[in-house]
Amino acid sequence: MNFIPELPGSTPATLRHKGMMEGIEEAEGEGLEAKVEVQSVMGRWYRENAYEVVSAYLENHPLPDVIVAHNDLMAIGAADAVTRNPSPVTHSPLSIPIMGVDGIHPGLQAIVDGKIECSATYSSRGDMIIDAAARILHKEPYVRDTVLETTLVDITAAYPMLKQDEAITRDLETLHIVQTQSESKWKQLRFDRFVLILFVVFFFTLFIITLGYIFVKQRKIQTEIKHDIIPQLENMQEAIQLSKKDEAFAERLRQVVDDYLKDPNLTVEFLGGKLQLSRTQLFRRVKAVAGKGPLDYIRERRLIRADELLRTTDMTIQQVALELCFSSPGYFTKCYKEYFGHLPSVR
Repeated sequence: MNFIPELPGSTPATLRHKGMMEGIEEAEGEGLEAKVEVQSVMGRWYRENAYEVVSAYLENHPLPDVIVAHNDLMAIGAADAVTRNPSPVTHSPLSIPIMGVDGIHPGLQAIVDGKIECSATYSSRGDMIIDAAARILHKEPYVRDTVLETTLVDITAAYPMLKQDEAITRDLETLHIVQTQSESKWKQLRFDRFVLILFVVFFFTLFIITLGYIFVKQRKIQTEIKHDIIPQLENMQEAIQLSKKDEAFAERLRQVVDDYLKDPNLTVEFLGGKLQLSRTQLFRRVKAVAGKGPLDYIRERRLIRADELLRTTDMTIQQVALELCFSSPGYFTKCYKEYFGHLPSVR
């Protein structure tokens, strides 16, 4: 029985069937005694489909002598069908040679387990395919049919190939694990790099904002110094200078007044003449340094001098009042009490 896939017009189905038929014809030409009868069914490529097709075939046909499947999966499906559904026509033994194609891992395992007899493997020769494709693209002549070297895989070759395949599978799994771990590390590295860049951008932005804040603050301070502090300092300096001038004027005023306390001509005009100030200027300057007008200042200095005379000399109140140009002893007593808070008394 020739077990072909569902697509008989496809290149694999056509060429594999053609190759098997040419092999049979060649064997018959070399003196094969028995006539080979070939019956083909559609296996639809997969194991489950092959199982269904072969099971249905065995219900109405005798068990074939050999089953050739166009791939290992269909060969395994056919073996399952033969084992579980013996032919009701002949009740033949269940074990018959079954051949697959491709030599893939499930096929190798089936050979080692004794489910199928053998398989065939071949090199895909991708280099020749690429060369043919390049020739087609450049519109150059190319060889359409490529003969691939085929190797028969039986129990003697299946076991080492299976072990090699399992080793390759383990290596691929290990490689996949390493690749997965590597991708995870790369993702972590990219994430760490992103976080680092984010922190750098954040701190750089913070640094720029801080510099901007410091610059604005510095300009504000400079403006305050220029418009507020410096004028205040200048005003303070002027005030100090004015204060020194006021002190000098106050001392000069005291000296002049004290020198003329006994002079009845000590008037505002007389004092202004001595200090070389007009009446208005004199009033303003005396008010600034003494807190009172010129006449009050003169009377204050005369009262202070009167108290000193009463305490240090034998002069009477009447004598002191006349000495310091008060109009009468009563007026002197009144002024004295208002200034010192008590009546004048002699020593």
